[in-house]
Amino acid sequence: MKGCKLNIVDLIYFLRTHAIKFFLMLMSLMVLTVQGQVVGVNASTDKNRILLGEPLWLTLEIKTLNNAPFDPFKVDSIPHFEFLIKDSIRTIQKGDTSIFKQYYQLTSFDSGQWVIPSFTFRPFVKTNSILIDVVFTEDFDPTQPYHDVQDVLDVSFRMDPSQERWWYPIVIFLIVLVLLIYWITGERPQQAKPVKKSTESAYAKALRNLKELKTSHIHEKGYYEQLIEIFRAYVLERTGISSLQHTSTDLAQKLQPLFRDEIRYDSLVQVMYMCDFVKFAKYMPQKSEALSAYEVIEGAVHYLEDVLNKNPQLIKSV
Repeated sequence: MKGCKLNIVDLIYFLRTHAIKFFLMLMSLMVLTVQGQVVGVNASTDKNRILLGEPLWLTLEIKTLNNAPFDPFKVDSIPHFEFLIKDSIRTIQKGDTSIFKQYYQLTSFDSGQWVIPSFTFRPFVKTNSILIDVVFTEDFDPTQPYHDVQDVLDVSFRMDPSQERWWYPIVIFLIVLVLLIYWITGERPQQAKPVKKSTESAYAKALRNLKELKTSHIHEKGYYEQLIEIFRAYVLERTGISSLQHTSTDLAQKLQPLFRDEIRYDSLVQVMYMCDFVKFAKYMPQKSEALSAYEVIEGAVHYLEDVLNKNPQLIKSV
């Protein structure tokens, strides 16, 4: 009996001294049970490499059990990226699991490698981070065949049969009327005066046009369009390379044999690509970039003129 009393006393003493620990353990189990309703979170993108201004989709996913309540992610901004579409939401139910997805369409106009950071759902519960490459152009593959500009296809014209029967008499009448007026008036078309060929060299013309462009007050898009057109016209007149209907990549490949200065060549290629982005991708560079682009084009004209004067045989090789 004494042994039983001692055991009961010890048990009561044990419960009193450890009541706080039991209470904390019970609360921890309740918290884990509530938090356990969230199975996991994840972040993903449909692509990890984009061109400047190209859109991509960011998906934030939350998995829960039994429709447990939760607060969705709140994404206000992401460094180096701009939002095109924000907070497009979709919920998928698979048995006891609910999948909550938030979609964001992003784009970037900053070239380089940028990280979409992890997003915090709850303390110690975060999504993964994602690395995105933003580039000027796709990688050039020299093994791929070139695609020439195709000719315009002719489409046969066929008039409506109900109108065709009146067409020929009307044409004949107009021809007779014109001949009659010509015979009565006796007017003769004036001979066109011969156009004097300009003695200005391609080099001097390019420098003059560049100087006029620099002092003009044209808007940004027109500035970059005229800048690259002046350079293309100089190249055509000086080397015979026709590039008005070709891409900047084609022109860069044809000019490469003329450049021994790789740094100058790389700068020229970047400016040509930037002019394309301004024209087609609505990219607006800063004022400092406009001055830098002007200096690169002007320097390329000076460099090509010097190279071609010293080595005229290079024109035949391009």
